Amino acid sequence: MKLPDFLIIGETKCGTTSFYNYLIKHPKILDTFGNGDQVDEIYRTKEIRFFDRYFERGVEWYKSCFPDTKEDEITGEATPMYMYRTLALFRIKKIVPHAKFIIQLRNPVDRLYSNYQHYHKWVPGFKEKYRNFRDYLNSARDTDYFMIDKGIYVQTIERWFKFFPQQQFFIFSMEELNQNPQKIYSAALEFLGVEDFKLDKFEKLRALNYAPMEKELREMLLEFYEPFNQQLYRLLGKNFNWER
Repeated sequence: MKLPDFLIIGETKCGTTSFYNYLIKHPKILDTFGNGDQVDEIYRTKEIRFFDRYFERGVEWYKSCFPDTKEDEITGEATPMYMYRTLALFRIKKIVPHAKFIIQLRNPVDRLYSNYQHYHKWVPGFKEKYRNFRDYLNSARDTDYFMIDKGIYVQTIERWFKFFPQQQFFIFSMEELNQNPQKIYSAALEFLGVEDFKLDKFEKLRALNYAPMEKELREMLLEFYEPFNQQLYRLLGKNFNWER
C-alpha cells in the first residue's frame, strides 16, 4: 500500500473528471480502487475524499485506496473539493508533503454558472430556494454563497503557495485544454514525470446542457471577477484571457 504521487485538487466544475480519466489512460498512471461510494463507472474511482470527508478512517485506509506501483509507475486521485477547503490543505501538508498538485481552472463566470446548474439539478431543495440564476445572485443564503467565492482563485492559490512551493503545481485552464488538449495533456505528463502518450480522443465527461446566461448578468460578473483575475495572472505569470 502507498500514498498517492499526485492529487488533482480542483477546482470544481472545471473539468477535473474528464482530465483524471485522461490521465489514467496512460499505461504508467494507475487508477485508484475508489473509496467505496457508488456513483457511476466514470466517477467511481476518481475522488477518494479522504482529506475532507473520510479523514476519520485513517491513513492506512487511505493507502488501501491506491495500488502498489512499480518504479516507473505512479498513481493519484482527483478530489476537486480539496482546493477550497483549508483544513484539507493543512492535512495534505502533513501526510503527503511531496505530492504533485494539478489545478484546473475555468473562467470564473462560467464556473459559477455551471456550479449553480449542477446544484439546481442535483441538490434537493435548491431549485425551490432559487427559481433561476438571478434569484441566486440576489438572495444567496449563507450556506450557498461559497459558489461565488470559489471563483476568486487567487485567494485560494495563494494559500496553497504558503504551504507548498510553486514548482509542485501544474495549473492550467479548461479553455486551454479545449483549445489544444494534447498539448496540455503532454505538459501534464511531463510534470508528473512519465513518458509522453497520445490519446485518440479527449471526450468531455459528465457535462451538463443548459441555457446560456443572461447577457446582463454575465457582464456584471465579468466586471466583478476581473480585478481578482488580474491578481491571479500576476501571481502565476500567465494570462487566461477571461475578460469576455
